[in-house]
Amino acid sequence: MIDNPFAVIDRRINRLEALLIEIKDVLKTGQPHDQIGQTPFGDFHWLCEACSGIPVSTLRIKSAAGTIPGTKKVGKRVLYEKEVVINWLRGQAQRIQLSSAEIAQNAEDQIFNQLEKKSKNGKSNRPTKTGKVA
Repeated sequence: MIDNPFAVIDRRINRLEALLIEIKDVLKTGQPHDQIGQTPFGDFHWLCEACSGIPVSTLRIKSAAGTIPGTKKVGKRVLYEKEVVINWLRGQAQRIQLSSAEIAQNAEDQIFNQLEKKSKNGKSNRPTKTGKVA
């Protein structure tokens, strides 16, 4: 059976395209395509994968505000230094591990602050930090 001549041409074009992409990668980065994953910088897609538990919208807000360390702007692209971001994430995780007493104290402080804000808006029956109504 004779192969479809267009299928033969398509396979050859696909091989040429793959070779051109590999040549472009070598010229652009100085290393073959299979070693590109070892670069010290990642893009926003990499950041989303590294911070899988954080919503994408939160990452965009933090990136725009400049609160993510290791951010480098190259032209219009924003790159993230992988090692710095991973160390920052580890530091965030260590900060999250609080004892139950610290969690209770933080909750109490937040409730007090919210009640304080409401009292500034005109409500007078607010508890003090000791629990008594002022």
